[in-house]
Amino acid sequence: TDIGRIILKHKWTLLVVVVLAISAAAIRTFLSTPVYRSTVVLQIDRVSPRVVRFDADPEQERLGSDDVVAMRTQHELLKSRSLAERVIDELRLDQSVQRARVAGDARTRPSGTDTADEPTAADSDYLERLISGYRKLTTPSAQREETLDRDEVVKQFLASVTVEPVRSSRLVKLHVDNTDPALAAQIANTTVQAFIAMGMERRLEATSYAKTFLEDQIKQVKARLEESERRLNSYAQTNQILTLDEKTSAISQTYVDFATALAKAEQERFKAEAVATEMKRNPEASGAVIENKTIQAYKEQRAKLQIEYQENLKIYKPDFPKMLQIKAQLGEVDTQIKAEIGAISASVQAQYEAALRQEALTRERLAQTRKQVLTTQDHSIDLNLLKREVDTNRQLYDNLLQRFKEVGISGN
Repeated sequence: TDIGRIILKHKWTLLVVVVLAISAAAIRTFLSTPVYRSTVVLQIDRVSPRVVRFDADPEQERLGSDDVVAMRTQHELLKSRSLAERVIDELRLDQSVQRARVAGDARTRPSGTDTADEPTAADSDYLERLISGYRKLTTPSAQREETLDRDEVVKQFLASVTVEPVRSSRLVKLHVDNTDPALAAQIANTTVQAFIAMGMERRLEATSYAKTFLEDQIKQVKARLEESERRLNSYAQTNQILTLDEKTSAISQTYVDFATALAKAEQERFKAEAVATEMKRNPEASGAVIENKTIQAYKEQRAKLQIEYQENLKIYKPDFPKMLQIKAQLGEVDTQIKAEIGAISASVQAQYEAALRQEALTRERLAQTRKQVLTTQDHSIDLNLLKREVDTNRQLYDNLLQRFKEVGISGN
């Protein structure tokens, strides 16, 4: 065919082109510096950056749920310039001796070392001139590596570092490419250590800031607490409010005591009134008379005299002197019984009247105390407001003080 005739016609030309391409590829492969990769697996745990925490804090819930953003943040921190500069300073990679080992793109070209010598006119070897020309094309334009500024070193360092997250886990692979395998491993390990150290430093700085912040807040809340306590005490003294405990005032306790005393006085009056009524209706059948021992003795004496009178009546006539004497004794006993019953009735009536007076006095004092309680309740509105302010400030102070202790312990 026509294509075959064309290939046969220019076969030597095509062969020369293929040989030259293969030779150039072989020379480039032989002259290229091998690139080594060091890999470190890093586990990034969930750490809340919030130091001052409260219960049911929506910010804490948001930080806990947005885990993807947190992991991306850590990935970017691993590739950050600040971390790169820290590793460079720690390993002194920006010095000329070390730069010769770390500079350069690890995937495509050598690290820009100043190891290439200019070809001399005395060197007539073709291969040496070819190698020198190749190195001259691939080296930076600067003749001395000291002229490479820090930005170039940082740029080359970041180009040699690759962050690869492991899917469905909190693991991250950190790859470092370098022509020196030992230096690649050293850079990888140092980068991880510097990353951990920076995280700890950030937390320590946050703790230090939180301590300073809490100290200021504690001072302010303590001042407010003292001021609210002074105003509460001043208000209670101005209005003469005596508080026995957190829920009971002195005037309220007095009202409760008088209410109890009134109920007791009413019961005593009811009892005295019942006894007095019974005494008026049937004195001899009332309990006070029946239980009186003197009247019982008089009744026994009267019973004996009546028995003696009945026995003597069988022998003597009623107007006999002895019978008249017994009658006189019976009349004297009856008189004594009536006098004793009258004394008991007067005592019962006096007790009833005393119970009435006691009830009236207690009721009057209870009414006065009730007015004082109502007045105190009017004042208690402002008093309770002041109490709530004191309680709120005290609770804030206690919470801040407790959190300050926790932050101090975590900082140590």
